[in-house]
Amino acid sequence: MFQEERLLNILDYLKQHQSMSVGEICSIFHVSRDTARRDIVKLVQEGVVIRTHGGVALPELQKELSSYQNRLVEESTSKNNIGKLGAKLIRDHETVFLDVSTTVQFVAEHIQANQITAVTHSIDNVGILSKRDDLSIYVLGGYLHTQNRLLYGPSVIDKISEIRADKAYIGATSVQADGLYYPYEEDVRVKKEMAKQSDQVILVVDHTKFASKSRFKLDFDYVDIIVTDQSISSEMREVLDQKNITLIECTTNNPQDGAE
Repeated sequence: MFQEERLLNILDYLKQHQSMSVGEICSIFHVSRDTARRDIVKLVQEGVVIRTHGGVALPELQKELSSYQNRLVEESTSKNNIGKLGAKLIRDHETVFLDVSTTVQFVAEHIQANQITAVTHSIDNVGILSKRDDLSIYVLGGYLHTQNRLLYGPSVIDKISEIRADKAYIGATSVQADGLYYPYEEDVRVKKEMAKQSDQVILVVDHTKFASKSRFKLDFDYVDIIVTDQSISSEMREVLDQKNITLIECTTNNPQDGAE
């Protein structure tokens, strides 16, 4: 049985049983543990399953399965306001990492700074920024994930580690009191590397992310500024104060517009 056929059968099994162990893949399809692990890696890279202790499972949170285009429409007004305010932090001639995020995409749309270098693995960010003749765009290469409209793989992280940036703009699936959360482990690895290679990390998230849940954590220690669209809870504000994270909330005539 070819790998493609086996992967489809694994997905059919998951639809009925929700999870599957390495041992079950070996016994059902008569393959070695190394082959089973390669199948798991392939499915995780495609973004259709999540890795569990000893196997794989289907994502539990249906919202995480929505397509990139659907997420772009959700809270689009709020995300546009966040992007407009977040983009004002970029100065002329800076090098900026732009994460794959629907909110970061709105940052890309509102960049007014001149002669910047944008580094991204988002094909939508590339399309937006390519309309500007005065910008330099560095595309982080890898495998194309069509649903989430991004390039992924080890080469993305390797290239990030070779670039020094003034700022990194990242998104998040969930913001909790103990940190940021994402649906996939590779999301966290990419964000960590961007943060390590940047002088300043700016998280852009709309208010719904403070009520969402996800799986893999990125500590607040990697974040310097959070730009959001509504007031947050006093408990969360206290957490951010303790972490020395600057909070910028989008309101009419926000006095912090453009502030570092």
